[in-house]
Amino acid sequence: MNYWHARQQMKGHPPINKRADLYRSDGRLAYWLSLIERYGPKQGLVVEVGCAPGVLLAELQKRGYDCTGVEVDSRVAEWIRRNMKVDVCEGLFPGVQLPACDLFLAFDLMEHVSDPKNFMCEVKKLIHPGGVAIIQTPVERYDYDYPFKTRPDFFDDLEHQFLFTDRTIVTLANLAQLELISLEDSVKSLGQICVLRKST
Repeated sequence: MNYWHARQQMKGHPPINKRADLYRSDGRLAYWLSLIERYGPKQGLVVEVGCAPGVLLAELQKRGYDCTGVEVDSRVAEWIRRNMKVDVCEGLFPGVQLPACDLFLAFDLMEHVSDPKNFMCEVKKLIHPGGVAIIQTPVERYDYDYPFKTRPDFFDDLEHQFLFTDRTIVTLANLAQLELISLEDSVKSLGQICVLRKST
């Protein structure tokens, strides 16, 4: 996993021990918590895939949720366990053994997966009937000819496997038989939020 650490340094992203403070100060943690308050269950088991730095799950644990994170990098997973006191599984989703959950979270992750249809279908399998998935990913909704010209930093041709549009998100939700209940721009243009529900 040295690739990810090298990319972090090359792109100037803060190291894992600084990211929790960044997420608090730039508003994204508060925004994610507000999404969960609006759309998520009031209790239950939460799975967050790509959970670094673990601050969101730590906050949810304080609110009484049972939480499990997923991280591909063993060093990052261990850091989260030690510093955020959150249970973290190592591996790639799908492919890692996880408990069925009431709330599935994936922020800035789906653009990196090689098979978005399979990803969404596995999300459906993982959540309980009536459960909710909140996914944040770049969605281009302004111009098909010049993707993400409003935020060129959204697309990284080394890391991002797919470009999504509103239409592709709707198609993926339909293929996975998930109800799309909200598709909105997130705070400070950090990406778009897709909120999905598994029907009972």
